[in-house]
Amino acid sequence: MVNIKKIIADTIDYQGEIDLENLIIESASRDKGDYCLPCFTFSKVLHVSPMQVAENFQKSLKPSKYIEKTEIVNGYLNFFLNVSELSKLILEDLTDLFKDTNNKTILNEGMGKVVCIDYGSPNLAKYLHIGHLKTLIIGESLCRLFELFGYTVKRLNFVGDYGTPFGKIIGGIQLFGSMEEVEKRGNDALQDYYVKFNQLEEKDEKYSQMARDIFKKIEERDSEIYPMYEKIVKISLADAIEKFKLLGVEFDDYRGEMYYNQFVPKLIEKLKELNLISVSQGAQIVDLSEYDMPPSIMLKSDGTSLYASRDLSASIVRYNDYKFDKMIYLTAVEQVLHFKQWFKVACLMKLDYANSLEHVPYGRFSLPDGKISSRRGKQAVLVDLLEYVLDKAKGVIKDREFTIEKPEDVARKVSRAVLNYSVLKVERNKDCVFDTEKSFSFDGETAPYMQYTYTRIESILRKYNENNKNFANVDYSVLNADAFDIVKMLNNFTLDCHSALEKRDPSFVAKRVMDLCKVFNKFYASTKVLEGMPAEINAKISLLNNLKNTLKIGFNLICIDTLNEM
Repeated sequence: MVNIKKIIADTIDYQGEIDLENLIIESASRDKGDYCLPCFTFSKVLHVSPMQVAENFQKSLKPSKYIEKTEIVNGYLNFFLNVSELSKLILEDLTDLFKDTNNKTILNEGMGKVVCIDYGSPNLAKYLHIGHLKTLIIGESLCRLFELFGYTVKRLNFVGDYGTPFGKIIGGIQLFGSMEEVEKRGNDALQDYYVKFNQLEEKDEKYSQMARDIFKKIEERDSEIYPMYEKIVKISLADAIEKFKLLGVEFDDYRGEMYYNQFVPKLIEKLKELNLISVSQGAQIVDLSEYDMPPSIMLKSDGTSLYASRDLSASIVRYNDYKFDKMIYLTAVEQVLHFKQWFKVACLMKLDYANSLEHVPYGRFSLPDGKISSRRGKQAVLVDLLEYVLDKAKGVIKDREFTIEKPEDVARKVSRAVLNYSVLKVERNKDCVFDTEKSFSFDGETAPYMQYTYTRIESILRKYNENNKNFANVDYSVLNADAFDIVKMLNNFTLDCHSALEKRDPSFVAKRVMDLCKVFNKFYASTKVLEGMPAEINAKISLLNNLKNTLKIGFNLICIDTLNEM
């Protein structure tokens, strides 16, 4: 990235302690320059008016080929940049950067560091619900952001494969069905058995005890019950993995609650050694009243583990396995207290990695009431939504002709983009509602609009490459103000990515990618890219090549597929 603010700051003759570079900002409109320096801070220190400060700075400016002129307006020193010179500097810098990139890692600040991100976390033997979409897409986007900066990322899915719901499902199989039916119908059969068992349980408490007894047999590895449980987990996990792949998400580690539960006894022993465990109404807890938090319950009165003890045990195992520098948990905002509690227990245990644990909460994702029906129950689940958007995408592109892409592939990529963008365009911690109609439009701030913009750039570059072999001469002086808006935005792209990473919020990238598409379409409306002298065309093609490469990276970061035509 070319540091334009530093280029400007270096032209100003100022020896004081105020950080010039930090004060320089982009101008609100073109008529006020490209960047400006507010002089009010200097006025307070130098005891002269902001206008006088600006005039003194203007008179002392060092010559720079990158600055066309300056103007003073109401205490601001406005800088009008040399479009030709800065475009040449920035675009050639970007061209060199993209020569050595795989569109996945372009920066190296995280080289040698390991980040584990825990997201997804479905309850197996149940349908994935609409809410899972947000954790899956934000989690995957964060993984890709860390990879962009050179981190080694481990994608962890702490699956819910533990508890009495499995006792209910197996009870349902014993009462109403068979494992053959489960193997044939998969999750649909498991859901049916679970619902039927719950209906019995509501009428007679003996079924609650039956479910607990069956789950106890699962824990004891009963020769009849445990193989049924293993088969159920295998079938349900395979179904979940299939749905994850439809969204472009794959994990490195699917170990869940049952696996980590075996390490809980050792954890409890350690907590007792450290005198951190106390007993309350039969339950074993860690008292956190000193830290203004409720106690963290490690074991219930019957000796069974809870989320806190399993999460804490899992963190120990994961640190031993991955030696992570950062362990991030992505869950709904309702779980903030849970993570604060067991993170504090990790600190009290003085675990080496305790300060590397981080919880990233997100808001709700929902659908407009009645917009999407379900064939699987009262409420639409994730598979219903996936089917809906795919059908909708097929309808949107049905009258278009394709020579490179296959229509079914295009529909799949458009539907996935629509879903993923609907999540990432909104700030992470805010609730969002999926707009079932506007999301498929080729106009406005939608995923299809962005994908279509990319295909338009691809089409121009294909035509250029078919007819041109010489890229040696480039005349950047032909680039206009609309082109320079793109150049500046391309130059700031890594800063936007860094902001997204620091705030753990991919919406920063989603917004910038949309802005790039908008400024390109404005440029395209005012410019004939393939008209002019060869050196003039080459400058515009250099711009589009770098825009295409940046969009390709940006699309990948926000989990949107690029298309060659649309």
